[in-house]
Amino acid sequence: MESIRLIWEYIGRTNLFNFIIFLSVFILIWKMAKLGDMLEKAKQSVIDHIEDSKTKKADSEDHLKQIEETVSHLGEEIEGLIKKSEDNAKLVGEKILQDAGNMAEGIRDNARKVVENKSALLKNDILRRASQASIDVARNHIINELRDNDGLHQKLIDESIEAINGIEG
Repeated sequence: MESIRLIWEYIGRTNLFNFIIFLSVFILIWKMAKLGDMLEKAKQSVIDHIEDSKTKKADSEDHLKQIEETVSHLGEEIEGLIKKSEDNAKLVGEKILQDAGNMAEGIRDNARKVVENKSALLKNDILRRASQASIDVARNHIINELRDNDGLHQKLIDESIEAINGIEG
């Protein structure tokens, strides 16, 4: 018994006794607080977060690949749009030129008609003036003839009366 007492005294004097008490209290708290379950839950939560991060990373990589594919075709699409725009611009330009040609032809036709109308008006005006001049010349000639020849006046009156009587009878 003496040796047990010596061991017990030795343990009491050393930190080993304090460590054993601490270990006993820790085991007791561990069992009471179920720290094992808490640690397991924390471990599972970390694993879940890691798996979720891996899934999000894979999704992000897939999304990045889709964007890279879209961007890789972007140059071709831009070239296609530029080509289409150039074609549309050519068509619009040709349409504008065609419309301008049609308008020019219409303007030419209208100008030709205006010239023809003006020409006809000028002809009519010249004919009217020429007729008026002819009438004036004839009247002046008649007046001069009547002035120079007194019997001619009476002769014209008689011929006019005979012509009127011939129409009536």
